[in-house]
Amino acid sequence: MELLAYNLSFYCYAAASIATILFGLVYATRKQIMPYHLQALETTWGAIDSKYQFMFRMLLNGGGYFGLASGLYMLILLWIPYSAKQLWAGYTIGLVGLVGALPLGYVVYRVKTKTKGEPPFLLIILINLLLIVGLVACYFSS
Repeated sequence: MELLAYNLSFYCYAAASIATILFGLVYATRKQIMPYHLQALETTWGAIDSKYQFMFRMLLNGGGYFGLASGLYMLILLWIPYSAKQLWAGYTIGLVGLVGALPLGYVVYRVKTKTKGEPPFLLIILINLLLIVGLVACYFSS
């Protein structure tokens, strides 16, 4: 049972880490805001003043770099200490991931419910679920 729980947590964390890295890469490399941002603002990219375009892009890229860094951090903890069965790393992966993913889930939920934008809500829910399942499974693997 402990090995099953450990394997479940390992693969949930791997999936959450890779999804977070990919999410971060997409946002860090964007040259303009996401289409759902434009939907939320009810405008086009060309209609936004260049100063605001720059700031929006920097906020988007900065969030992307944060996601990239968080995902890489989780992946390093997963591959080095957690794969060596150091359970503290499993708790750290889950908690670090949720510190970023839970508030992001709330923000994405607010954009979805308060604007016409269609953010990637299901992806954020999936990442949060993977982290929660990974954390619970980590607990049962000890």
